[in-house]
Amino acid sequence: VKVFWCVARLLLDGCIDWSVDLREYHVLAGEPVRVKCALFYSYIRTNYTMATNAKLRLIWYKNKGDAEEPIIFSGHRLSKEDDSIWFRSAEVEDNGFYTCVLRNSTYCMKVSMSMTVEESDEGKCYSSKIRHLEKAEVTHSKMITCPDIEDYLAPYKQPSSVTVNTTHIWIPEVEEGDAGNYTCELQYGSKQVRRTTQLKVTGRKRFVMEDLIRYLKGTSAIQLVCPCTVYMDFMQSVIFDKLTRMK
Repeated sequence: VKVFWCVARLLLDGCIDWSVDLREYHVLAGEPVRVKCALFYSYIRTNYTMATNAKLRLIWYKNKGDAEEPIIFSGHRLSKEDDSIWFRSAEVEDNGFYTCVLRNSTYCMKVSMSMTVEESDEGKCYSSKIRHLEKAEVTHSKMITCPDIEDYLAPYKQPSSVTVNTTHIWIPEVEEGDAGNYTCELQYGSKQVRRTTQLKVTGRKRFVMEDLIRYLKGTSAIQLVCPCTVYMDFMQSVIFDKLTRMK
């Protein structure tokens, strides 16, 4: 179990630093991505409009080594819109940490967001490094949702056992052949946003007691030792060994 701690630091310039936000942005090269300032979503009880009305400025930096350089927005490939920065076409060199700083003369708070840009695997429309993993069991039903995007989905892989609509893929009864990569896409201007989910299908779980009974029926006599551990509140664990002779 991983435990994450969110700790703010007070820098020498009086700015409260929330370090790196837990959300990570992953995008394919050439696709658009929106990086939102996490301050408005996880750290302060206000939105961008209220902050600007209170005369607070939102400034963006890109971390380069130990230094933070102000971002120059060209308006073509990279632009600032309200509480976010938009990459119209993310490139590998855009990898790194982006810091948003909300401040005025008496108030300052900042947080960084991580963004990773990956090239698609050769001959494919996705990168195996940024797939979402889902698991399903044979004969069970399974719903595969398209993460991070909601409208105009067009899953590429459509086996006969799959029902498709605009928000998810529904597999009424999973088969082994349903395992694979499912890619959905959203048209954004002249660009496309793709998300890929890797579905792993496992066999039906067998009840081991059935196998044990079948084995015992063909045996004249056997000694079966069944260790049993019992846990009780405010009492030490008690272990019982029961020796049973079965014929």
